[in-house]
Amino acid sequence: MNQFNLKKDFLEFKATYTITIVTVLVWLGQLLTFGNQATSGINLLNSGALWGPAILDDPTQIWRLFTPIFLHIGWTHLLLNMFTLFFIGRQVEAVFGWKSFTLIYFISGIFGNAMSFLFLPQSLSAGASGAIFGLFGAVVGLGYFTEMPILKEIGKTFAVLIGINLIMNVLSVGSIGSISMGSVNIWAHVGGAIGGLLLSAILPPKPLKRAIPRYYQLITSIVFLVLLVAFITIPFLNH
Repeated sequence: MNQFNLKKDFLEFKATYTITIVTVLVWLGQLLTFGNQATSGINLLNSGALWGPAILDDPTQIWRLFTPIFLHIGWTHLLLNMFTLFFIGRQVEAVFGWKSFTLIYFISGIFGNAMSFLFLPQSLSAGASGAIFGLFGAVVGLGYFTEMPILKEIGKTFAVLIGINLIMNVLSVGSIGSISMGSVNIWAHVGGAIGGLLLSAILPPKPLKRAIPRYYQLITSIVFLVLLVAFITIPFLNH
């Protein structure tokens, strides 16, 4: 029976471990700073939660599309997301490598928050789940773009996980979640999944770069940039 080696496991999945640890530390920082009022609206806003009006009134606060990835609204919210990130993330990191994994995680999170900014501009939300859905989407995309049978089967499994979680979001049953002050922010999840799917062709694992046709990479890059720019600029045009 093989004994678990924490050091070896950390070195093998350093991105997953690091992101998980930093996110937990941010939550502890929320608690230390604001105590049992850490999840109040004003304190979430001060911590860096996504809030459309703040960005619309001051475009320099566009950083709010990034910071909510690290914030959570309660222990249950944090633990559900971190358990999912830790166990699913290690599998995805093993496929993509730590560099692509890290980029997909954060860029998907930003993409999901940008979609939420467009469709829920008046909401205050936080959570890592848009980024986590990006990891799911990346595995689905990799199976589709490479057309490799094994990856396609794994991708189908992850597509089912995305579908189940989105259905649970609609029904407001316990699932992976970015929370919009009491309700699940489904747009951050949908956006994260779409972002991850597109990024799988843009940032594929090194051994599989040649398995993805160049035109897929070109098309997905254009679609990703056009959507991201649209998500961010349309709210300002409507403001």
